[in-house]
Amino acid sequence: MRRLERVLQALADPTRRRILDLLAEGDLAAGEIAAHFPAISRPAVSQHLAVLREAGLVRERREGRRRIYQLEPEPLRELWEGWLARYQRFWDDRLASLKRLVESADWEGEGQEEDGGSRIPPDRGGS
Repeated sequence: MRRLERVLQALADPTRRRILDLLAEGDLAAGEIAAHFPAISRPAVSQHLAVLREAGLVRERREGRRRIYQLEPEPLRELWEGWLARYQRFWDDRLASLKRLVESADWEGEGQEEDGGSRIPPDRGGS
């Protein structure tokens, strides 16, 4: 499996994304990471860490009996620059079009009936 595919597969899981978020704040021991996931067994957290390590997203080092994990951001940069950046132009174009549309709209008088009442239905609390 190519590195990009391993990274995407690792990022597909919300628990693994949360682990990366935690490690973005600083290095953590495996037990400290597991403490953030009380509903998940420690072996399951260890498996998530193994997937992240195999994808190159985290680095592991030993300090005595503890395993300390550190975020390795390089694969994320490669993902951004190598694949996701291709879509930036798409979104830049779409957002620029939306901005032009909003700026060109005549908003004065929008939503008002001739008698001054509103044509916009009241919010029914379901937002």
